[in-house]
Amino acid sequence: MAADKAAVEQQIRYILATGTDAMTLSDQLFSPNGLFNQIATNEAERRQVARSPLFKEAQRRLSDLQRQEADEFARNIRDLRTTSESKRLVKMERL
Repeated sequence: MAADKAAVEQQIRYILATGTDAMTLSDQLFSPNGLFNQIATNEAERRQVARSPLFKEAQRRLSDLQRQEADEFARNIRDLRTTSESKRLVKMERL
């Protein structure tokens, strides 16, 4: 493994504990330059990492954040429809 696995796993745990944005968390952990790819440099290592409890925890956390953000977006849309701003914003959207 290319990177110090224990140090990278510590970074992952920190991000899981403090991250509040799904897109940022996904980029930091799962992108080609993400932390999980730093500890898995070949296919066998990637398979091992993907089965690890830490990886599964990260996937759950990402799903939770995505769900929270989707719920917040839906609430904002509902709230918008009940205000006088909605007509103006819809009109602006059509331009």
